[in-house]
Amino acid sequence: MSKMLNILIVLVITLVSGLAFLTGSCKTNSGSIATQVSQAVIPYIPPSYYACIPTSIDDLFKAYFTRYGNLYLAEQAYNDQIFLFSGIRVVDSMLIDDNTLNYGNAQIIAMQPGAVGKLKAGDFIDIVGINRGPMPFAEGQPITSWFDETGAIAPEKQNVQGWLNFTDCIFLPSGSVQLPAPGGAAFVPIY
Repeated sequence: MSKMLNILIVLVITLVSGLAFLTGSCKTNSGSIATQVSQAVIPYIPPSYYACIPTSIDDLFKAYFTRYGNLYLAEQAYNDQIFLFSGIRVVDSMLIDDNTLNYGNAQIIAMQPGAVGKLKAGDFIDIVGINRGPMPFAEGQPITSWFDETGAIAPEKQNVQGWLNFTDCIFLPSGSVQLPAPGGAAFVPIY
């Protein structure tokens, strides 16, 4: 059933894209946001990514680590799931190397080599990728030692240990692709 649904989704997307091209419906006034998005090359998105779960990094991180969060249940529910983060404004400090982007409390690794290197400060993007769960903490240190009294990662611990790790991520111009597909899942925190 799932394989048939994936094939159907790809077929519909291909048909809609072809019709838009043939009818010229992508034409807009030069310089508008719609023109910039339509001129961007949209990378291949695996069919399973259309069933992504939209949320924010903060909400997902809180489900793992806040005082009401439950790390064990969060790992069971959210690890290896595909998530979508929308409307992210890129700033220079996020760009680590050509394949790695840090956003909030997450390290995000691109599916396509060099994809992060193509991003520029000021770009608005959507990110869709697979949550691999928290990165390991240093041996012998309790998780609670990484947080200050507000529940945020303490400034002296601002490295990627304990952050969420996302792999196989795709970076899209914000709003350029309708994700998730209609009828998709919603994020429900486990507290």
